[in-house]
Amino acid sequence: SSLEARDGHLGETAEEEARCGGSIYRRIKTAFKCTTCPIILHKACINDVTRRCALANQEALRLLTSIAPAHGLHEQNYCCYDCGTEISYSSTKVHMCDYNGRFYCQDCHKKNPHIVPARVIHNWDFRPRPLAIQSVEIIDHLYDREKLNIEQLNPQLFDSVSVMNELRELRERIILYRAHFVKCVRARNDNLLLRLKSRQHFIDCSKMYTMKDLVDAREGVLLPEVRGVVQEYDEHVQECDTCSKQKFPCVVCAAPPLISPFKDVYSIAQCSQCHGVLHRHCFNMSDKCPYCSASLIIEL
Repeated sequence: SSLEARDGHLGETAEEEARCGGSIYRRIKTAFKCTTCPIILHKACINDVTRRCALANQEALRLLTSIAPAHGLHEQNYCCYDCGTEISYSSTKVHMCDYNGRFYCQDCHKKNPHIVPARVIHNWDFRPRPLAIQSVEIIDHLYDREKLNIEQLNPQLFDSVSVMNELRELRERIILYRAHFVKCVRARNDNLLLRLKSRQHFIDCSKMYTMKDLVDAREGVLLPEVRGVVQEYDEHVQECDTCSKQKFPCVVCAAPPLISPFKDVYSIAQCSQCHGVLHRHCFNMSDKCPYCSASLIIEL
């Protein structure tokens, strides 16, 4: 990954320089920043950087969701996977990274214990394992940025981990509430859809999680937070004349009684495009939304 020059007018505060640990006062010094990752360097330190940018390694990024296969040192031409220093099996200074199965020299692999995202996703395994510096940088950078579709990557996780199962149900309710709160003046005035602003993807979709979400779920932080939001939404529906009186006929069967989207949440499905509601058994028989003719109807 390349480095780009900055002209020293991007801020008043000093920032820690990644190589020497000194400070860069960007009003009076020229700073060099990697175009891919947040690293900042003095001009004099650029030639001292021997490691590749971790975020420029597309193979390493893909391993965020896949447990790494075993690799042989010969695949790396007996060189450190990061800096290229010559290494061999006979050396005690060679370490394997559990994140990508590659071998590193002791300068690029400090045996720092860290959770491995793929093992969390597929095995709900949070045990720290020794990782190379490069891998730690990737995981830390994407920790609360990368949105992962856990239902697609490991749908069995929700059946085997009770906290994830409850979170799925609660998040399905949130998406259902969102479709109606955007039309409710009181809900907009109370900023109900901003209650999870630190996890905005919870409002946008019910299936995406960051690694931070998964760690918070295991540590018992996430579930009480989401429960509290859903409880507040429930209270709003009970008290709001606009929301509490919403009822719709199922456009597929038109059979009574009318569907109450907030009370019948476990027996209905909703179109992801127009948010029309219909019976879940009618949803299973439909390949197009009867409301908007969307080619796919996606359950909450």
